[in-house]
Amino acid sequence: MAKTAPADLQLLCANAAAKASGLKADKILPVSSNQIDSKTYQVDLNAGSKKTSCLVDTDGNVKSVQPL
Repeated sequence: MAKTAPADLQLLCANAAAKASGLKADKILPVSSNQIDSKTYQVDLNAGSKKTSCLVDTDGNVKSVQPL
């Protein structure tokens, strides 16, 4: 069974996506997340009408924010 990202990591992704898109963080909602490997999670976000994918590691480092 896939593990979802902890809430604090999802929030980090939402904040990073907000910066990247120029939207307020409260407009960006995590839709789903899963663990890619032992140290990395992928979080899919809904940023307004745009879908965004974020990679974050277990130390809280956002690796990438990309539109889907």
